[in-house]
Amino acid sequence: MAEAQPIDIAIYSEIGGLKAVLVHEPGAEIENMTPATAAEVLYDDIISLPLALEEHRQLTGVLRRIAKVLEFQDLLEDILKIDEVKNGLLDQLCALYGCPEVKAELAALPAAPLAAQLIEGTPMRKNTLVKYLNPLRHAIPPLPNAFFTRDATMCVHDKLVIGSMAHRVRIAESLLLQAIFRHHLQIRAGGFYYAGSGGDLDREITIEGGDLLVLREDLIVIGYSERTTASGIDRLMQAIAAGRGADDDARLDFIVVEIPKQRATIHLDMIFTTISKTHAVIFPPLITGTGKCRAIHLAYRRGAVESITEYPGLLDALAARGLPLDAVFCGGDDPFHQEREQWASGANFFTLAPGHIIGYRHNQHTVAALDRAGFEVLEADDVMTARRDLVPGKPAVVVMDGAELSRGGGGCRCMTMPLHRSPVDWG
Repeated sequence: MAEAQPIDIAIYSEIGGLKAVLVHEPGAEIENMTPATAAEVLYDDIISLPLALEEHRQLTGVLRRIAKVLEFQDLLEDILKIDEVKNGLLDQLCALYGCPEVKAELAALPAAPLAAQLIEGTPMRKNTLVKYLNPLRHAIPPLPNAFFTRDATMCVHDKLVIGSMAHRVRIAESLLLQAIFRHHLQIRAGGFYYAGSGGDLDREITIEGGDLLVLREDLIVIGYSERTTASGIDRLMQAIAAGRGADDDARLDFIVVEIPKQRATIHLDMIFTTISKTHAVIFPPLITGTGKCRAIHLAYRRGAVESITEYPGLLDALAARGLPLDAVFCGGDDPFHQEREQWASGANFFTLAPGHIIGYRHNQHTVAALDRAGFEVLEADDVMTARRDLVPGKPAVVVMDGAELSRGGGGCRCMTMPLHRSPVDWG
């Protein structure tokens, strides 16, 4: 294990100063798919690894200026040095994909190449007729979605939520991340609110991190989406509320946003992200327009639902909970640009500190709207090389290349799993 000061899980907002974050640099898993197999791993197209790497390194370069950056594959390598953990993970993965014959070969690998192979994929031996006729190339498939670290793991307060993934191709991510958070000595948590589906595909209870936004300690917004079910939301709310204890009389507010079950809006953070104490980037048609998504407020006290109230939209519900937000429009004021830039993750920003955010440069109309709202536009290369600094109290948007990464279906929030943020003074 790497010797380092342990990181305590502490996420009480979306905007507190970032101290530690989990990422994954895209690797060979990106190249282990073809146009014919892209849809199986939830891609609309294949992407270029060299281009994606160049873009992703801008993101991590900016993150390293302000926070400790942990790499998924490095943490996986560390825990695979523990024989009990390694054998347990291999048993789960071989059972999940029905390939017990590959376990001995994988178990013989040292930790570093094994960690790489579990992410990049284990080729299928075409040594029987059934396997020869099988169109799949891998016994254990590659994980090209692994660089979207947000989806399979969530941090809420001092605890963890492991995703119950909506698609079988992503279950392996949740298994690997659960093992990391259970066994890695560099990360300390207060336990799990929910520990995932344990390798099973549960159609009734699915929960993914792009749908979970911790706005304040007492206010959590959850998307009811293509990837997160109502039963999953109920299970999660009950677990978080129960975690406060029966003697805690403070109210805990959840706002559930029902979003269209379609590819462009797979998660809530594709249409709404908070970027400061007073601002959010939104996709207007679904947040403020005539077709805006309804929002349902569930108030919990002492572990039980105290009331349920429906609002015509998310911003209305947040204002009623004492968090009014000014909207910055993804795509600016033109509905044509709004639709194009939302598809390209134009509403999916990651907040580095209150009023300091990072997102894709190619969403130029969104960036222009942020500029008009008072956010200075900084280049990622300038920030990562210290030619420009993020100044506390001075709003700024860092723009990075992302034309290739966004073809994978996500933005900067999708690619970052914050582990620790500084408290926010809401006074």
